[in-house]
Amino acid sequence: MRKIFINEKINEKRLAVLEHDSLTEIHQSQASEEDIVGNIYNARVKKVLPGMQAAFVDIGSYQNGYLHRNDLISYQLSQHKDSKPSISHYIREGEQVLVQVVKEGNDQKGPKLTTNIEFSGSSIVFMPYGNYTAVSKKIAEDQERKRLLHIANELRQENEGLLFRTSCQNLSKEELCHEYIKLKEMFLSLQIKQSDKPVCVFEAKSFIDRLLNEIVINQEDTIICDVIDRVQNLRREFPNTTIVFHDKKEALFSFYNLEQEIDKLFKTIVWLKNGAYIIIEQTEAMAIIDVNTGKFSGKLSMRDTVLKTNQLAAIEIAKQIRLRNLSGIILIDFIDMKHKEDQNDVVNTINNEMKKDRVQHKVIGFTELNILQITRKKVRQPLITSITDQCSTCNGLGRVVSAETVAFKLERELWNYQFMDNEAILIEATSDVIQLLNNENHIAKLESTLQYKIVFTEYSRRIPSYHIKHIGDMKTVLERSEN
Repeated sequence: MRKIFINEKINEKRLAVLEHDSLTEIHQSQASEEDIVGNIYNARVKKVLPGMQAAFVDIGSYQNGYLHRNDLISYQLSQHKDSKPSISHYIREGEQVLVQVVKEGNDQKGPKLTTNIEFSGSSIVFMPYGNYTAVSKKIAEDQERKRLLHIANELRQENEGLLFRTSCQNLSKEELCHEYIKLKEMFLSLQIKQSDKPVCVFEAKSFIDRLLNEIVINQEDTIICDVIDRVQNLRREFPNTTIVFHDKKEALFSFYNLEQEIDKLFKTIVWLKNGAYIIIEQTEAMAIIDVNTGKFSGKLSMRDTVLKTNQLAAIEIAKQIRLRNLSGIILIDFIDMKHKEDQNDVVNTINNEMKKDRVQHKVIGFTELNILQITRKKVRQPLITSITDQCSTCNGLGRVVSAETVAFKLERELWNYQFMDNEAILIEATSDVIQLLNNENHIAKLESTLQYKIVFTEYSRRIPSYHIKHIGDMKTVLERSEN
């Protein structure tokens, strides 16, 4: 049983999913973020780079979109695909092209584009140029898969493509046909004209609508929302699902104790029920997870302790991957297991838990260094990226230079002024740096060696630092130190 919470009262839109009263997904979109995923643009090719097998396309945004050769429908349908000709064979600079945004950009990269246009419904994904049919792998029953493929081949025309999602299981041909026609009409209604400037010809569903479409609402779900218009629309769209309007004075996420659960996602350490813990570190390219026994010592053998801890960690890691929306390469350093069958047990555990994740992923297995590898498709920014900014103090490192390091740096710089003509030097520094240099008559010895006076004045900064404020005669230095 799932509970889906939709918080739309302010500009920041949030959606949370609870499965069996446990938070499993949290998504949010801020008003400052341009929500263009799914939008279709009549765009213009700005530059073709054969060396990268990619093109940069002007979609009218502050960043050009990125279009790889493999995302060109003309290449996907090409008879020369096996020989992998250059992107220049399919596209040229200045050409007008119809593209769809499939992945949002960031500060370093523009949005990712495709010319294989898609229109997603609750049960069907319609691709005007896709030229294939497919059924979700999550529909395991062979007879049902054959039935759906037969319907798909009957419905599609010419080069159209149809993907039947998990939610279409057991739907009648009439119901599927109705959605197919609706999606096809959306495509046919596009106004595509020659234009000097890029034009958005189709605006995708809103952030919340797209999520509801991805989640696939069923009758057993309960949806709780704090905006009455959304509640009314949902009751019309899902008449057999329980839709609740949250009209309490206390905010929706606070009332249901979701805020404190979200706060936990800022922490790098996640404790397990048995006293063990995992550490999660995220970078731009990958996520690294380390498993530790912590307070758990076990009651049986060392092997049993390690296996039980790793299995518990595998369950929690699969949950955290969904919650934090980790993507790309995920490396997990489980506690070393000497027996291959124990490694297989852990792989099976995490595989079973990851089946709950609707985002495309692959559990690759253990490396020679006993690191478990997982890859997960990047659909949206990781949660930590979307709700935090880079630290202005440490510039995203998570660490700052120590006071001792800064003190040694200052001392090295002072040696550059040895035997200078001036009498004194005035230094502004943080208290921790001053304290390290000014202990056990160190400054007196330094002054004797360098042949000038050193005067400190304290200033307040978040990180250990210093600044040489003035070099000159002793009187001036002392006057400035008092100002």
